[in-house]
Formats: sequence, C-alpha cells, structure tokens
Amino acid sequence: MSFQFGPTPDPEESLMEVYHYKNAVDDYERDGALQDSPMLKHWFVINVCDVLLGEDAMYKYSPQELFEKLEEFSKDAQAHRDMCEDYEIGKIGDDMEYQRQCSY
Repeated sequence: MSFQFGPTPDPEESLMEVYHYKNAVDDYERDGALQDSPMLKHWFVINVCDVLLGEDAMYKYSPQELFEKLEEFSKDAQAHRDMCEDYEIGKIGDDMEYQRQCSY
C-alpha cells in the first residue's frame, strides 16, 4: 500500500488550491512537514486510519475508537517484541551453554 494523496484540484477553478496541493506533495519527504502543512497532515491521518483499520476508516469510526484501536495495536506490538527478545535471549544462553560444554 502506498501513500494516497488527495484528489488533484482543477487549475481552472482555483490556482491557489493547485499551489497548496503541489506544496503538500513536495513536503511529503521533508522532515517536520506535518507541523506546518495542514493538507499533508490531513492526508497523513486518512492514510494512517486506512492502514490500521481498512479503507475509509476515518469516516467509519469515531476518534475515540480509532485511538483505542491504535493503543491495542501498540500493546500487541510491544508484547510481540518482548516475546521475540525473550526468545533471542534464551537462544543466546543455549548457544553459550553449548560452547561451554564443547570447550571441556
């Protein structure tokens, strides 16, 4: 899935909208752009919601529901990282014990 920009404005109707659209698209790769590009910030929120909960999630769920889902995903991801870390630590300990036994 790639980042979805908003619909391109019609230059016949508003050159200012085209200008803001172009600036928001150009800001996509600039560090800190979400701070000062409202159009890009709006697209970002829509895209994050779509990635988390499917297409048009921003329009289907309340902000509270979206935030609760985000917290749930964060807790699940942390539990997964902890599980992987515990597995790696155990594997390293087993390898060290094997090496210790082989050295005798």
